[in-house]
Amino acid sequence: MRVSVTLKKVLIAAATLVLLVVAFVVHALAGVNTHPVAFSEPPAFVAQYGANMQHSTPSPLAKVNNTHQQSTSKAEYERFMVGFSNEEALVFRAIMAGESLDELWALFAHPDKAERIKIASAFAAVNITFSHHDESGFPPKRNQFWKDLGEQLPNVRNALSEALIATAEAGVRTRIPYTLAWLPEQGRETLELFAWATEHHPVPSVRRSTMYFVAYLGREEEFTAPLLLGRAYDPDYSVRELALGLRSRRLVGDL
Repeated sequence: MRVSVTLKKVLIAAATLVLLVVAFVVHALAGVNTHPVAFSEPPAFVAQYGANMQHSTPSPLAKVNNTHQQSTSKAEYERFMVGFSNEEALVFRAIMAGESLDELWALFAHPDKAERIKIASAFAAVNITFSHHDESGFPPKRNQFWKDLGEQLPNVRNALSEALIATAEAGVRTRIPYTLAWLPEQGRETLELFAWATEHHPVPSVRRSTMYFVAYLGREEEFTAPLLLGRAYDPDYSVRELALGLRSRRLVGDL
C-alpha cells in the first residue's frame, strides 16, 4: 500500500510538472503578456572606443604580410563583383588578393563614424554573400584573412558593432551579426552587444540571429538563461519559438 501511495504521488508530481511546462509553452507561443521592443542605449564600450578613435591621430598603416595572395584576373573579379559598391569591391579585392589593405584599414579606423559604418557594412555584405560560395574560392581566403587581421581586429570589430547599432536606430534588417560572430577572439563584449540587440533591435530577424549567437557562443548560464527567458515574451512569434527551442536544447546539453 505504501509503495502505491508513493508511486501515486510521483505520478501526480510528474503530471503537474508536465502541465506547468505545457502551460508555459502555450502561454509563450500564444504571445500572452508580450513585451514591446524599444531601442535603448547600447553598451557604452562601443561609443567609448569610437570616441577614442575620433581624438587619435591617424598614422600610416603598414601593409599586412599576406601569404595567401593569389593572382586573380580582372575578368574573374568583374564576374563576382557585379552590383558591388566601391567599398564592397575594396573588401572583396582585399580578401581575395590582398589588395588595397592600407586603404581598407584606414577606413576601419577613420575618425568619421559614418565612414567606419560604411566600410563595416560593406565588409559584412561581402562576407555573407560569399561565405558559402565555393565557386568563388572565397571561404578559405576569408579564413586566412581572419588570421591575418592582427592589430586591426579591434578596429574591425568596433566598426561592425557601430554598424549593428546604427541598423537598430534606423530600424532596418541586417546580417552584420553573422560576421561579428565569426571574427576571431570573441569575448564577453560581443556577447553583451548581441544580448542588447536581442532585446532592443526592432527587426525580428536580427533579434533571432543575435539570440542564437548568444546561446551558441555563450558559456555562462547566468548570462544566457535570463536572455532566453525574456525572449519568451517577445512580440514576434518566431523569436518566441526560437527562444523556447534554444532553452530546450541547452537543457538537454545539445547546445
